[in-house]
Amino acid sequence: MQVQVGSTQAANLSTDILVFGVHGSGGRRSPAWKALNAAIGGGLNSLLKIQGWKGKAGEMTSFPAPRGSRARLLVLGSLGEKNDNTGAIRNLATKVGALVAKSGLERTAFYLDPAMNNTQLPDRTAAQAIGEGLVWGAYRFDRHQSKAEKCGVPAETYLYFEGRKQRPALADAIRNGAIIAKAQNIARDLVNEPGNIIDPETLTEFASKLAGDQGLGLEILDEDECKKRGMGAFLAVGQGAETKSALVHLSYIPRGKARRKVALVGKAVTFDAGGLCIKSAAGQATMKMDMGGSAAVIGAISAAAALEIDTEVHAIFAATENLLGAAAYRTGDIVTASNGKTIEVLNTDAEGRLTLADALHFACGLKPDAIVDLATLTGACMVALGPSVAGIMGSGRGLIRDLRAAGDRAGEVLWELPMPNEYRELIQSKVADVQNIGGRWGGAITAGMFLREFVDESIPWAHIDIAGPCYVEKSIGGRPLGATGFPVRGLVEWLAHS
Repeated sequence: MQVQVGSTQAANLSTDILVFGVHGSGGRRSPAWKALNAAIGGGLNSLLKIQGWKGKAGEMTSFPAPRGSRARLLVLGSLGEKNDNTGAIRNLATKVGALVAKSGLERTAFYLDPAMNNTQLPDRTAAQAIGEGLVWGAYRFDRHQSKAEKCGVPAETYLYFEGRKQRPALADAIRNGAIIAKAQNIARDLVNEPGNIIDPETLTEFASKLAGDQGLGLEILDEDECKKRGMGAFLAVGQGAETKSALVHLSYIPRGKARRKVALVGKAVTFDAGGLCIKSAAGQATMKMDMGGSAAVIGAISAAAALEIDTEVHAIFAATENLLGAAAYRTGDIVTASNGKTIEVLNTDAEGRLTLADALHFACGLKPDAIVDLATLTGACMVALGPSVAGIMGSGRGLIRDLRAAGDRAGEVLWELPMPNEYRELIQSKVADVQNIGGRWGGAITAGMFLREFVDESIPWAHIDIAGPCYVEKSIGGRPLGATGFPVRGLVEWLAHS
C-alpha cells in the first residue's frame, strides 16, 4: 500500500474515497467536520439531516462527491468520544475497507479529528489502526463462488497531519498496519478453507511454501519421527484419518541480536468430527475452524518476518484430523506423551489438548523465554466469555499482563481465568497420570490445567482459548461472517512492542 502523510486541504486532494472522522456528532468544534463542510461548499447539516445522521459512535454514512470535487465518494464517520481514538479509527477504517472492496475504489484519504487537532496528535497505534482496518475490512472469501465479483483492494491512502516531524513515523505505522492485516488475512484464508482443501498434508505444504517465500526456518517431523520422539498423545488423535499427521516448526531469526526468544504453539486439528465421541452434524458444520490456533501462529510469524521485528519467533503446530476410521483411538485408551506422562482418554472429542501436549513439550525443548499456545479448545470458554473475547491463563504473571495489554491496544480482548490448584484433582485419573477431561464445571480452566502438565515449570507460559473469537457464525460488531484471524494483531503487538 502506498502511504502519504501531509497537510493538503481536502478540497484540493485527488482521491477516490474522502473520509472524515469526527468526535461525537461533529459541529463547529470539529476540524474534520469543518473540512467536510468546506469540501461540499456548505450545507452539511441539512444534507446529513436528510440522511438521518445521528452521530452515534461507530456510525458511518457516505454520499457522492459534488460536481467539481477531486474525490468520487465522501464518507463521514463518528469516532465517538475522545478516549478511544485507536479502536474508533480502526472500526472506521474497517468499514471504509469494506466500502473499497464493494465499490472498487482503491484510493482513500483520511481527515480525522485526532490528526487535525494539535492537542490530540495520533500515536503509533492509532495510525497503525488505519492500515489494519483498511486491509482487514476489504477481505473477502469468495474463491469458491463461480460468480464472485472482483473486489477492490486498498492501494493508496493519505492521512492529513500538519506536524512535519511525525509524518514519517505515522506513514510507517500505517504501512505496518497493512502488513499485519495482510498476515491476519492469511490466517483467515486458512481457517475459512474447508477440510477437503486444508488438511494436515496441505497445511504442512502451505507452511513449507511460506517458509520459502519469507526466508523462514523450517523443520517437519513426519509420523515416523514423531513416533521416535514418543509423541503418543498427538499421534493417537490422527489414527482414524487417512491423511498423515505431522509436527511443523517454523522459525524467524532477526538479522541483528534478538532481545528475546518466544515460542508460539497453535492447535492444528484441520477437521474435528469428534472421533468415536462423534459430534452432531450441526456441531461438525464449522469444524474446519479447529485449526485456528495454527493459522494464528502462521499469520503472526509471517508478520514478524515482514516487519523484521527484533524478537526470535518459533511457530509450532501438530497437524492432524480427528476422524472415525477403523484405527481411531477409543474412549478409555491410555496414551503416553513425549514427556513420559500417561493420559487416560475419557472423551475423544477433547482431542486438541492431546495434540498440544506433545507440541508444548517440543516447544520447551527449544528453551524459549516464553511460550504462548493458542487453541479453539473449549466451548466452555465461549459460554463464559461469548464470541468476542478470548480466555487467557497460565504460569507467567508478567507474560499474561503483557499479552492482555497488547490485546487491548490491538483491539483483541483477552480475559484472564484463574487456575486454582484444587482444580488439579478434577483431571486426576484413577489409572493414569492424568485424564483428558475434568467434568462438567470449569471446562476451560481444567483444559488449561491439563496443558500445564506438559510445560516446563521454569518457562513462563500462557494459554489462550480462542474458541469464541476465532470464527464468527453471526455478524457482530461489524465483523463479517467466518474467520477473523484472531489474535494475530495482538500477538504481533506483543512480539514487537512488549
